[in-house]
Amino acid sequence: MLPDLERKILRVLYNYASQHHRIPTMHGLEIMTGRKSQPIRNALLILEKERYIEWEDKSNLETIKIIEGWERETEANKSPAPKMSARYWTDY
Repeated sequence: MLPDLERKILRVLYNYASQHHRIPTMHGLEIMTGRKSQPIRNALLILEKERYIEWEDKSNLETIKIIEGWERETEANKSPAPKMSARYWTDY
């Protein structure tokens, strides 16, 4: 499970890239997340370490490639399947 900032940045990157066909600038990420550049840079490094993004040239955000745009589901954050019984279909 990703921490809040990393999850937020991943969603911002994915949504921005899908709408604008490019990665936002650092200034844009600062505005969209309300954070300074150093915490954003640290979060990007964590996303790279966790293999959500690839980031070859650390001096340029445009080189970021999104591998997974959504947080991975683990057993801990999966919601249980609803239990259905025959009563639902037979009792009105």
